[in-house]
Formats: sequence, C-alpha cells, structure tokens
Amino acid sequence: MLNCKASGWPILYLGLPLGGNPKACGFWDPVIERISRRLDGWQKAYLSFGGRITLIQSCLTHMPCYFLSLFKIPASVAAKIERMQRDFLWSGVGEGKRDHLVNWDVVCKPKSRGGLGFGKISIRNVALLGKWLWRYPREGSALWHQVILSIYGSHSNGWDANNIVRWSHRCPWKAIALVYQEFSKFTRFVVGNGDRIRFWDDLWWGEQPLGVQYPRLLSVVTDKNALISSILGYTRPFSWNFNFRRNLSDFEIEDLEGLMRSFDRLRISPSVPDKRSWSLSPSGLFTVKSFFLALSQYSELPLVFPTKIVWNAQVPFKVKSFVWLVAHKKVNTNDLLQLRRPYKALSPDICKLCMKHGETVDHLFLHYSLTMGLWHRLFQSAKMDWVSPRSISDMLSSNFNGFGSSKRGIVLWQNACIALMWVVWRERNARIFEDKARNAEYLWDSICFLTSFWAFCSKVFKGIPLNILQLDWLAACN
Repeated sequence: MLNCKASGWPILYLGLPLGGNPKACGFWDPVIERISRRLDGWQKAYLSFGGRITLIQSCLTHMPCYFLSLFKIPASVAAKIERMQRDFLWSGVGEGKRDHLVNWDVVCKPKSRGGLGFGKISIRNVALLGKWLWRYPREGSALWHQVILSIYGSHSNGWDANNIVRWSHRCPWKAIALVYQEFSKFTRFVVGNGDRIRFWDDLWWGEQPLGVQYPRLLSVVTDKNALISSILGYTRPFSWNFNFRRNLSDFEIEDLEGLMRSFDRLRISPSVPDKRSWSLSPSGLFTVKSFFLALSQYSELPLVFPTKIVWNAQVPFKVKSFVWLVAHKKVNTNDLLQLRRPYKALSPDICKLCMKHGETVDHLFLHYSLTMGLWHRLFQSAKMDWVSPRSISDMLSSNFNGFGSSKRGIVLWQNACIALMWVVWRERNARIFEDKARNAEYLWDSICFLTSFWAFCSKVFKGIPLNILQLDWLAACN
C-alpha cells in the first residue's frame, strides 16, 4: 500500500549486520574484506619490519573492534585474521613467503614480557563484551537495559541480568552473558547503605566473599541471600541479626567472634547508595584495557626481558624492532639460517666478518674481535672497565649507566649500545651482499654519529647543538 521495499534479515544498522548469525563465518566477511583491502593498499609501499609492526598495532588490530564489541567471534575467523596479521608482519604484502622468526604467542604478549603487545583477538573480544556487563547496572533507565531485563530477568544479586538465557542469533546477549564468570572475578562492591549488597555471596569485605571465608557460619544461616542492611544496623555498635537456624557450636562461635571483630573499620552510610567497583583500575571504573591485560596474563614465571633498552631508547622504531629481534636471538644469523633454510645459508662454520668461527647472535654482536674492540672503546669513552658477558641478552639486561644515571646519561648510553649493534649488523650485511668492508675506525665514527644524532633528536637534549654532542658525550650529559 505504501510502496515500501520488503527486505529481510540481516539488515545493516550503524555499520553492524543486525539479525545475522555471528556463529556463521560469512557473517564476518565484511571484516575480512576490509582488512584485505587495507593490506592491498599497502602492497606498493616500502615498509620496514618496524613499519609493519606500527601498522598492525595502530590499524589492523583495531579494525575488527567494532564487530568484537557486540558479537562473539568464531575461533576460525579469529585464526584467519591473526594469520593475515602474522603473514603481513613477517612477509609484508606481495614479497613472497618468509620465515616467521618469533612464535606468534610470544609476539602477542605484552611488551614488558618480551612481546609486541598485539594481543589475542579472542581475548580482546571478551574484554570488549565485558563493557556491557559493567554498563548494565549503571544504566537502569536506558531502553536497552529495560529490553534485556524484560526478556531475561534479573540475576539473584540484583545488579546483573540473568546469565541463563536462551539462544537466539538475532540477540547477542547470550555471548555477553557467558563473559560474566570472568568479569565477576574483578568486581567488588563498595558499601553505602547496604540495601543492594548480599552479605554472604557478594565480594565486599576482604579478598573473598564472606560465605567462602566462613563456610561453617554460612551453612547454619537461614537466608543465604540476605542483604547487609538486613543483618547489620546503621549505628555503632552494630546490631546483629544473622538469623541462624540453630544454636552455634564452639567452633562456629569462634568464627562469629572473628567475623564481628573484622568489622571494626566498617562504616555504613544510610544516605549513600551501594556501588560496584572495578578492582583492576585505581579509579574503580571499568576499562577494556585493564580487563584485556588481566585476561592476557600468563601462568608461567615472568620472562626476563630487557624492556627498557629495547622500547624506551630514543632511536627510530625500525631500529628498536631490530634490537627486539636481537634480544630474542632471532635475527637471521648463519646458524639460524642453516636450520631453517640450509640451501640459502653460508657455510655453518664460517662468520663472514672473522672468517674463523661460526656466526651466532652472541658471536656477531659480542664476541667477534672487531665487535669486542668497539665495545671496549665505548666503555673507555665512559671511563669504565668492561669484561665481556656470556651472551648479548646479559649485555642488554645489565644496567651499566655508562654516562651516569641522569636522563641524558641514560638516553645517550642506550643510544650508543644500540648504534653499535646496528652498525655491526649493517657491516655484516654489506660484506655478504655488497662485498664491501670498512675498518674499525670507520665503524666507530658511524656509531658516534648515529648516537649523537639520535640523542640530538630527543627531547632531553633539546637545545644542545649536534657538534657539541659529537665532541664529548660525558660533557653533554652534565
């Protein structure tokens, strides 16, 4: 009658396909296509390894976030997106297959633990969905809150929606409800008047719910869902109303006395409503980042990784990325090439620089006679004696502070150490691929220039001329 066009599900609303089935891989095709188009746009650009890291962190990682903030991503789709990121990181676009030097699980770790901070897409998805669980009790007057409440009902705690929901692919709340178990581990309650917090089941006093701390008392309580205000009075000393179903034993009386003593610091304010707090944030407010980092924690011991010199140094990002590979001992030295692609490697017993020993990361950047001479010269410029450590990892992790502990001294020392490794690597490649060789004096001049130039470009050396930096590093730091 009105000449309107008849359509069907799914429909596109605010960029999201409503009514589709998020469990189907075809539902996520727009995300995959968008990432593919972006990769095609970068195909003709010359991108270093550091440039590819920057683009993944700033663009590829966040492109699916709009979909991830509402729908649960299938494992196969998450694996496909991560495979596209992984291939682009190590091979670029249109450059052919290359070796993946560092395991993807390590790459996804936070930078403080030796990774690049990409994070797993599935974990990012859970963190984004958790935001709805935080918003639900805070937006009680919102239309979406009323819709969810009318369909699924309220949770027994009076704050959240019911977690036991029927499945419908047109309503994504089922996937959001599944996040509650992880989400609730990091929520606490702040007592105001005690009218909305359950005395025994909610986490509001101590590190565990009182029902877990005092299981014997909980077992003899008549109403296990009793609110704080129904048990404790507002005035001190508190009036107690536990409503036990029988007389307490001696052990239970001891537990009750310990519980009552623990409330000496408790204050109840009749005019202040109860609040829910997020334990991972100093402000008590939920952030996706804090939830994501908490979900990303690893059970093994923390990795000893030289984070400060790798990521805090005032050097170009492509150089930082190179040092990150050196710290993991994953640069393409001859020993690793012999394992991965023996038909492309040089003789496994020959280092191209010394023509005597096998080429390893420790040998190339530390124990090779020319490199060792450069390290000695660097420490002499800082008026320090030096003994070669066992490995390059130990060298990067050692806090020498060669030019002092001031900001300028730390920046200049980090720049000098990184410039030395960068110059040695470029010299190694020049001898292999260009058949060119420079002497130690030329290499030292290159180290001095790069160190001074990188420091000159940093904020801490603002106002100091480049020629002054090159003349005397110690004087420039003071």
